[in-house]
This record gives sequence, structure tokens and C-alpha cells, in this order.
Amino acid sequence: MKRNLFLTFLFAMLFMLGRYSFAQENSVVKGYNEWKHGILFWKSDDGNFSGRFDGRGFINGAYYFENKNELSNGTHLRKGRLAIKMTLWKNWHTEWDIDVAEGVVEVKDMYFSYVGFKNSHIKFGNFKMPFGLEILTSSRYIVFPERAYPALAFKMGRRMALEYSKWGNWWNVRTALFGQTFDTNKNKTYDETGGGFAARFAAAPIQKNGMILHVGASSVWERPDDNNWMVKYNAEPECKIGDVEILDTEHIKKTDYTMRYGVEGAFVYKAFHLQGEYQMVKVNRFDNLPTVNLSGGYVYLTWTLTGESRPWDKTQGEFGQLIPKKNGIGAWEVAVRFSNLNLSDTDAGILGGRANNYTVGINWYPNPNFVMMLNYTNVNNSENATGDGFVGGDKFSYVQFMTKFFF
Repeated sequence: MKRNLFLTFLFAMLFMLGRYSFAQENSVVKGYNEWKHGILFWKSDDGNFSGRFDGRGFINGAYYFENKNELSNGTHLRKGRLAIKMTLWKNWHTEWDIDVAEGVVEVKDMYFSYVGFKNSHIKFGNFKMPFGLEILTSSRYIVFPERAYPALAFKMGRRMALEYSKWGNWWNVRTALFGQTFDTNKNKTYDETGGGFAARFAAAPIQKNGMILHVGASSVWERPDDNNWMVKYNAEPECKIGDVEILDTEHIKKTDYTMRYGVEGAFVYKAFHLQGEYQMVKVNRFDNLPTVNLSGGYVYLTWTLTGESRPWDKTQGEFGQLIPKKNGIGAWEVAVRFSNLNLSDTDAGILGGRANNYTVGINWYPNPNFVMMLNYTNVNNSENATGDGFVGGDKFSYVQFMTKFFF
């Protein structure tokens, strides 16, 4: 059924494209370039064409203060991405995005969309599913080097999907029908049974006098990705150095389908930004096996010492980039975060572990193209947090830095 929907949409798009007038296809269209917040845009004078590069380089490092387990200190290239974003013939948008960090080529956003409708679009290809606030927020804009526990464990990732999105001045709705992940083995081994439906509503009913109130909710229904009928959830301690997933459910067998639920909220008052989310996953299984319930959440508070704040983007239902008022001195931001993840459900026989993290950090934005981050995190794991062979009940801390540059 999902394949038929995708093919129907594709043929419809090709038909619409074929009817478009290409009066200028053999002519040269004049245009111009402009720099905006450190990003180079190019546009045609007639407004039919525009584009930009999106390059990202994130350098990450951490030093652990160990307790029961030996953890790996070090540095690595967290992201090395290059994307091209284009608007073609005014009403069509495309994106081509890859990541080469750690020497592995990974496909990110790869889609096209029709944007000729008022305040809405139809999108087809590989992109993030509409679930959660921090998960959807660009890695260029997030406050900490890594997203909080729920985004690590319950992320949907990018999927081949068909999406419809619509927005107004204070609200945004996204819905998507999706298939499996866009992986490299082309699913040659197993039948493609995975996929589902996702929806998210976000709103900012208050946007005045330096104040923004944001609320939102998301839900996802999903089948496992192949006919083994298994799912698993895991997470690193909010740091990718060492790549250790201490919290890990292992494979949950005989999974029929899963349901994800998320609620989100944020309150901005001038230079202060308070944000939090709670997410849960229900794993429904065959043979009258008990449903598995997993959950996680976070809350953080930031204070921009130099007075800047993040704007609310109605087209995405998210917060945008923090732009320093002055280059050189830039913007300075302090932040604190509490996050929690529970991957254990004793009633269902799943013991993936629990953890609480406490983080303090300081960020410097010298200009719109660079961010320097420094964090200290204290990690408290439960006795059954034994993923990757770790000894349970470990309590440790680490210092983490990240340097981001993008253009």
C-alpha cells in the first residue's frame, strides 16, 4: 500500500512538472548573490531560482572522570556535512545532503518538495520524521554538544516518506507516511515490513514583547523494519566519544508495532530560554506478551549574557538560530540541563537501565558561523545499565567540548 501511494505521488508530481511553462529554459536568467547571517545565497532576478550551500564541520572531544568502568577519552570529527539546497522554477524545492564524518558516507536529507501552495508543502524523499522538538531542531542550533537522552534513544531518524505540512503565523502541523530507513544494504535480506505514520502539532500562541510560549505534541505508529519482528532502544551518556551505549534494551522480540508519544514546551523571555520534553514508547507484542513501556525527558534553562534570543520559526514549528548582536565579542550563553532515560520495564522483563544526567555549560558565538561549547556532565546509572558490557550502577562525569563551524 505504501509503495502504491509513493508511486501515485511521484507520477502526479511528474505530471504537474510536465505542464509547467519552460519559456526560459534556453535563455540565460540574470541573478545576484547576497550574504545573510554568514550564509551565501544566490537568486535569480525573476525569483524562479535560488540556492545555497549548507556545510558543517563539528569537532568534538571529551575527558572522562571514571568510576567503575574504563571510558575512552579523545577527539573526533562529529560531523562533516555538505548540502545543496535549491529552489527551481519557483515552486519546487530540493535538498541533497551527505555526511562524511568518521570516514563513512551517510545520506542525510535527500528529497524534493512542491511549495506552490500557500503556507504549506508536499515533500517526498529521505528526511526527518515529525516527532519531538529537539530531535527536529538542526544540529547547528541545539544548545548542548549532544541532544538529550530521549532524542538519542527514541529518535525516528530519516526515512523514505511522503509528508504534508501546513502552518499559520502561530501554529505548524506536519504529517508523514513513511517506510524504512534509507540504508546501504537495500534490505536485500528481509522483507520490507517497516513503516508507519507520524504527526506533530506545534504552536506559539504568545509572541510579543520579547516573550514566546511554545507548546506541542507528537505521535508515531510504526511497524518493525523487517520480518524478524524485533526492535531495540539504546543511548550513549549524551556524549559520542567512546561510542558506548550503556543504556540498552537489547532486541525486544515478537514486536507487532510500537507507539511513540511526545509532549513539548518552551518559554522564552528576552535572554532566558526554558525548554522541556517528555517522550514515551509503547512496544506492543504478539502472543499476549506484556506491553513494554519506556520513557525519558529533559528540561534545560539558558541565559544569554549578551541579550540575544532564538526566534520562533513558523514554517518549521521550531526555534531558529541564535545570532550575535556584534561579531567579535559575539554572544555568550550559559546553560543547565537535567535529563532522564528509563529503558527498563520490570513487568515486561526488559532491563535496559535508567540514568539521570546533570549538565552545565557555556557557549560562545563569536559570529553567526562559529560556536564554541564547553560542558561538564555528571552521569548516574542504575544497576541494570549494563550495555556494551559495562558494570552496572556506574556514576561518573566528563568534560566535553565541541567546536562548530558552518556556512
